[in-house]
Amino acid sequence: MFEDLTKLEFPSCGWVELPIETPCDLLCCTAAGPGGAPLRVLIDTGTDPSAIDAGLAQRLALRTGGSGLGQGAASNAVAYTEAVLPWLRLGDLVIRDLFAPSVSLSGLPFQIDVVLGYNVLQQVSMRIDYQHRRLILAHPDLGIQATPKAHTFDLTFFEHFPAIENLEVAGQRLPLVTIDTGSNAALSVGPDLAAKLGLEPGAQGVSEGRGVGFGGCDTKVLSRRYRQLRFGPFDLGTLELDALHNGQGDLGRPGRANIGNRLLERFAAVSLDYQRQQICFER
Repeated sequence: MFEDLTKLEFPSCGWVELPIETPCDLLCCTAAGPGGAPLRVLIDTGTDPSAIDAGLAQRLALRTGGSGLGQGAASNAVAYTEAVLPWLRLGDLVIRDLFAPSVSLSGLPFQIDVVLGYNVLQQVSMRIDYQHRRLILAHPDLGIQATPKAHTFDLTFFEHFPAIENLEVAGQRLPLVTIDTGSNAALSVGPDLAAKLGLEPGAQGVSEGRGVGFGGCDTKVLSRRYRQLRFGPFDLGTLELDALHNGQGDLGRPGRANIGNRLLERFAAVSLDYQRQQICFER
């Protein structure tokens, strides 16, 4: 078993600014790392800890430790092997000894080499500028640099996933909703909340599709459009809800609700401060 010794080295100014790259409905950027080739990195507030693609870990001959089965959004059996990436550079920010268990990411519909999760993000303040497609990662001492148009809310946590309280959909209050920048959905709910909202097979307006998560898990997804999405002073109008049909994984647990990038990008910017437990939304 490896101890997580992940350490961040910030430039003298205390922050870096990076372009958000394709796919546009995820929070991705390019990094440098061992091996010389550019690496596609996913910034994922819904992952704990970080992860690296198993094929890449093998090609780089990374130091590895114990193996086991973890839980993904749609699966209770995501195979992993503990691994440590010696360094990763995002602009002038260097991550040393990144604890990132290796998992199979090859089954995803887009290329991802490294996923940065809680063990990295809890060491930064992060501003996601959806309007201008820019990402700022700052030293936690700098905190959130909010604009006059920003509304600040308390940030709570479900396990290690950042979350907000009291989102309302079609008159149904969702007590706790996690923030997941690794999801390209708008709002995903567990089976119990899906039943309350009429998001069930054969119901009016419900369609079926397929979804893929970590470990290559492919599952049926039910979706339906809803009106009256409200949060604090924000009325966000109509959006699409989805629910996994297999009842497994993190989103199969009772009471689960999860915001993805398709909803977050309705804001000009979203900022998260793990240390001060604050989140800002800018219209």
